Amino acid sequence: MSDSVDMNPPRRYFSIHYILLRFLGLGWWHHPDEENTENFPVFYLFYAIITEIVWVAGFVGLESIDPFIGEKDLDRFMFSLSFVITHDLTIIKLYIFFFKNREIQDIVHTLEIDLQQFYQNNDKNRRTIKITRILTATFVFFGWITIGNANVYGIVQDLRWKAEIAKLNDTDIKPSRTLPQPIYIPWEYQSDTAYISTFLLETIGLLWTGHIVMTIDTFIGSIILHMSSQFAILQEAITTAYDRTIVRLTKGIISHSGDTLITVDSCNEEDKVYYERIVRTHYTEKEIEIALENTFKSCVRQHQMLIGCVQNFATTYSYGFMTQLLSSMAAICVVMVQVSQDASSLKSIRLVTSLAFFVAMIIQLALQCFTGNELTHQAGRVAEAVMQCKWERMPPRLRRLLLMTMMRAQRPLHLTAAGFTNMDNDCFLAIMKAAYSYYAVLSQRQS
Repeated sequence: MSDSVDMNPPRRYFSIHYILLRFLGLGWWHHPDEENTENFPVFYLFYAIITEIVWVAGFVGLESIDPFIGEKDLDRFMFSLSFVITHDLTIIKLYIFFFKNREIQDIVHTLEIDLQQFYQNNDKNRRTIKITRILTATFVFFGWITIGNANVYGIVQDLRWKAEIAKLNDTDIKPSRTLPQPIYIPWEYQSDTAYISTFLLETIGLLWTGHIVMTIDTFIGSIILHMSSQFAILQEAITTAYDRTIVRLTKGIISHSGDTLITVDSCNEEDKVYYERIVRTHYTEKEIEIALENTFKSCVRQHQMLIGCVQNFATTYSYGFMTQLLSSMAAICVVMVQVSQDASSLKSIRLVTSLAFFVAMIIQLALQCFTGNELTHQAGRVAEAVMQCKWERMPPRLRRLLLMTMMRAQRPLHLTAAGFTNMDNDCFLAIMKAAYSYYAVLSQRQS
């Protein structure tokens, strides 16, 4: 049974992400409590294939070849390249979600179901769910600003194009009509009807692929945050293990006398000493030792399950992290060039778009680096929790158990990008420095 602070645990930590994943054709993800891992039933499989062919293979394919076809001014080329880098490298993440689907589901099942058999602080779990939803909403908000401003910029440019065309004579050469998002279109779209249809098609494609990127990244960041939270809960379980055991032993004694038992959270040191005196009066040292052993063995099993969960996740999504670092470094560099150009030429609408995309790229990278750093930090603090668990009151046999737990916690637990680097704050700073270095080189070449 779970020894929880709140006996009403939250359910379905990733409900918002599951709704988005289902709609985007990335699998009909089942919640762990449904005990169903078939994410691609027959009819949904056809829907997933069609959406991925049309919006991923089709749209991203046309978007990818645009920078390299025909003459492009540098401004348009850099703006196009920033989206191409982000969307193309996301295909590796899609591969992980399609072909390592079962492994990701097992990790979510561990966080939501399996760990409930151990000590839990469900208030902390609810706060973590709230934080993940705020992070998701923030990332999606900046994504919408980027796409929305790109469309507004395209509409303004088209209105300017119409005004310019109205001033030309029939013999004058008319400039080409351009779309808001640089993309290769294999058909003619200069007429109003064709332009509006192509504009809508491009907007839907951009929204679809953008939401795939945002959903995957926020889902992964949310998983890491929940693993970090579970390590924080484990620390609480270890530090309160001695007092919880004494209180639990006292329940059977006090229930016969009719007194009211104070919980671990609310009692002060005098109460704890009083309860311990009662327990030692009514129980033998052997019985107390067995009760303490059961409590600490539960903490050890909880620790081992969490370590296994993190290691499975690190193995499953290792190349996803590598993809993230490569795409962030390149995209941030390209967007910095775009921002400097837009700022120098005072293109206010395009500048807002570039800045929003720049912020979204920073959030995308920070979401995984900062949460990965927090996971490593919280896993390491388990050793500190062992030092605060009143080990001096325990028999030598249990101290050896605590010593092994401490030694394991002192070995850093990292998420890595295919083994090349750890996902932490240092990695975030290194990527930002590298992006700025490339930006400085590109700026010098342009000048």
